[in-house]
Amino acid sequence: MRYYMPINVSVIGVGHMGFLHAQKLSKMAGVKLVGIWDTDTERMNKVAAELGTKAFESFDEIVGYSRAVVLASPSSTHGKLGMHIIERARHLLIEKPIAASVEEAEVLTEIATEHKTVLMVGHIENFNPAFLAAKKYIDKPIFIETHRLTSFRERGADVSVVEDLMIHDLEILAQLCGTNVDSIDVSEASVLTDSSDIANVRMKFENETVANITASRLSLTPQRKMRVFQNNAYISIDFANKIVEIAKIAGENPDGKIIQLGNTDIEVLRPKIAQTDQLEEELKFFINAIKKDTRIDNSSAVWALRMSKYITGKSK
Repeated sequence: MRYYMPINVSVIGVGHMGFLHAQKLSKMAGVKLVGIWDTDTERMNKVAAELGTKAFESFDEIVGYSRAVVLASPSSTHGKLGMHIIERARHLLIEKPIAASVEEAEVLTEIATEHKTVLMVGHIENFNPAFLAAKKYIDKPIFIETHRLTSFRERGADVSVVEDLMIHDLEILAQLCGTNVDSIDVSEASVLTDSSDIANVRMKFENETVANITASRLSLTPQRKMRVFQNNAYISIDFANKIVEIAKIAGENPDGKIIQLGNTDIEVLRPKIAQTDQLEEELKFFINAIKKDTRIDNSSAVWALRMSKYITGKSK
């Protein structure tokens, strides 16, 4: 039986997401939260006291005491700080987006390979139990519709709604549809900020799949849904409420409820969804990759960033 020493992990940036990461890590088996660092000293000291961990005095000091780092600083700093962390041979979980530019993202993936470190991007919806339950039913989608809607908040408002919210769905689309795109049409509006606050993108992939993607930070009713249409089946994923519904032409031994549409028997399934904490699952995946010395494919995260930059540029 193998025995692993606890992995020393630190968190850089303890805003909303950084605090949640640090909170989970402080209670996680096989991990030692060695401390946190943030340029906001008052916030850092408050979080350190609350979690019973160390507030480091500098970026260099905290990286030096770490075997792995969770980087949850502003996205504009991801590239520069991420490079410094990897070049010191530390494993890195970096909050989405992977970097502020595609060039920085590509450099991060290259140097992670060179230094043989684990690099992972925190696209948390990959660990949403509803998405995981639905994924096994998705096969060669014909049409996909997504809605990611929130009310306005200051967090994330320094970038467009595409880079703040839509990037989640772009990363998932890369997994479901591939990354070869034939055409992109963009509609957007800036209402409360200088960049897009609501955007709709119609994307046609080389494999003929069409995706209609909507993101808004002006909604009074939050929503995170994806609807997938394919031959003989319709799959609805509610990321927020963790609900999946599948409607398909009934076979000989149906497992779900049967309804009739015209002369056709339709089987409606609602798979059981695991009661898991997706942030905790994401962190466990990162830690296990370190323990097993497994490299993570971040190509969908890099593609999502590339597409978000293209869409944002096209809307200007």
